[in-house]
Amino acid sequence: MELTDTSLLVVLAGLALTVFVLVVAGLPRRGSTAVRAVVRGGQVIVLNLLVVALCGAALNDEYLFYSSWGDLAGSGSASVQVHHGGSAPEVEAAAVHGPGLHGILTPKVLPPLPQPHSRLQTYTVVDARAAAEGQVYVHLPVGYDPHSPRTYPVILGLHGFPSGPKGFLRLNFLRTIDALTAEHRLAPSIVVVPRIDTPASLDTECVNGGPGEPQTDTWLSHDIPSWVVRHFRVERTRTAWAALGYSYGAWCAASLSMRHPDVLGAAVVLLGYFRPDFSPAYDPLTSATQEGYDLVSLSHTAPPPVAMWVLTSREDPLSYPTTSKFLSVARAPLDVTATVLAHGGHRDSVFTPFVPASLLWLARTMPAFRG
Repeated sequence: MELTDTSLLVVLAGLALTVFVLVVAGLPRRGSTAVRAVVRGGQVIVLNLLVVALCGAALNDEYLFYSSWGDLAGSGSASVQVHHGGSAPEVEAAAVHGPGLHGILTPKVLPPLPQPHSRLQTYTVVDARAAAEGQVYVHLPVGYDPHSPRTYPVILGLHGFPSGPKGFLRLNFLRTIDALTAEHRLAPSIVVVPRIDTPASLDTECVNGGPGEPQTDTWLSHDIPSWVVRHFRVERTRTAWAALGYSYGAWCAASLSMRHPDVLGAAVVLLGYFRPDFSPAYDPLTSATQEGYDLVSLSHTAPPPVAMWVLTSREDPLSYPTTSKFLSVARAPLDVTATVLAHGGHRDSVFTPFVPASLLWLARTMPAFRG
């Protein structure tokens, strides 16, 4: 019985009612006066404990202060590690619906690199179908040769808002990837860092709007991956593609992987959230389309075969409320490994120390990323 199960409330309420009836009825009525006094005193204490436990469980069910028994047991610790759902082998073996990347072919002769002698390539990608245009950085592994048949796994790096691809580059992601690759703890990977808010000034929350509105979900889940396959030597299996993001980008990483598991098999979610958080100026979702982007509901009703590493903090008012609810209902074949911090707000300095751990998790979990 999980901490957030409704059955826990039913059991506590039933026990409390039973003890209350015993107290009111004055049971047991046999035995000496001293024994009956001790028993009645014990019943009153137990009743009070049950009522307190019931109130605590009800409040936790409403606000999700703790997502599991393990989370509750480690509430005094600096951090708690929890696991929910399935396992990596289940993620790999599961069948998924959707075309994925198998129908997209890499040309025998690739388009020339804009900066032939640099590991960091800069592009402006235009896609008429999604009505999107954005800058895309591609960080190539050491020794990448477009003429070689060798293929590489892909990490889709997703920045925060308001920010852009350069914001992702300025943090420690690429340095950490290079260091772990040099130590043979992470496989050489191609890191693709697209602009995720198109147009740049609009907080799209990585969703598809209505007619005439940005189609950011399509831009990131189909157009960018298709463009990558046509420009670089990459693997095309879903377990060789992972999204990695922070804050707004972490929400996008979670949404893209869970809504498009045929393209992305894994996600690293650093201080993200699990329902879209629109600004007052733009909210393109209707009541009908909102449900499709509710990842808390999706993880409970139709969990996809995706491996996910999650970092959140109880003091983070943006990340923790929906993340705790997500963790409480996640189930197989969704495989979630989470670190819950006791302290730390919504800022870069909270998540950057955990970037190496998240990438090592990716290397352990997905065979294509193993060093």
